[in-house]
Amino acid sequence: MAFNVRCRVCGARRALPKSLTEYVRKPACRVCGRSNMRPDRYMNRRDTRAARCDCAGYWFPHRRGSLYCFHRKDGTVRMFGDADFADRNYHPELGWT
Repeated sequence: MAFNVRCRVCGARRALPKSLTEYVRKPACRVCGRSNMRPDRYMNRRDTRAARCDCAGYWFPHRRGSLYCFHRKDGTVRMFGDADFADRNYHPELGWT
């Protein structure tokens, strides 16, 4: 599980493997270089597992509703012929290959 933090100086986000209280030496910001971090409440409360999809539209886990994903953002299935369906192997001149 990652712990999301924000820099108090520049506002950059970062995911850390441990909580801020578990560090002896606080991690530095990758943007400004300062060690003034705070927990990011929004990112820590957000459930990103609900948006994950493992369909064959991509060869890696991706966000549901992406361009080549077989599912829409609300979870319904995209079918061949739908206006929002995209396929890498479709050529309009040649048809399906």
